[in-house]
Amino acid sequence: MNDRSVGVEIDATVRWLEERGIAGAAALLRRVARQRDDAVRQLGLRPTSPAYTRGGAERTRDLDAAAEAAMLRTELARFQALAERAGWVSDADPKRLWRWRDGWWELGYRRRNPKDGYHDTGWYLWGPLGSYDGEWAHRNKGPAMTEADRLITKHRAATGGGDR
Repeated sequence: MNDRSVGVEIDATVRWLEERGIAGAAALLRRVARQRDDAVRQLGLRPTSPAYTRGGAERTRDLDAAAEAAMLRTELARFQALAERAGWVSDADPKRLWRWRDGWWELGYRRRNPKDGYHDTGWYLWGPLGSYDGEWAHRNKGPAMTEADRLITKHRAATGGGDR
């Protein structure tokens, strides 16, 4: 996607957002990740490196870069927390909802079609790899969102994700 490393998980999330037409969130995530990488690259030191023990302007610049990197890590964590708290967000398709909870989840409405694996008309839940793949949640939207949240929480508890 680009020549700068923004991290595998962030890169995958950006691609996923772009595939679903959520370009604004993808651009924001990419920009924050690049700023974080730039700050870390500027810092480029470890506590035992000779640069850490230098005095004067170089050390001040390094400390400023460290502070910026810490701030960007905090902002990225805050962005993920806000996305998680937002709950279910409508898609351009009125019969589809998305949610972030340590990965992207989809809640979609499907009509009964046993040939495709939809044995009941209603809302089905899909999640990240290793979670739910078309689990029937409920016939109506409101109870389906409640049931999907319960299933997501159950999956996260079983995989060690838990609630923060």
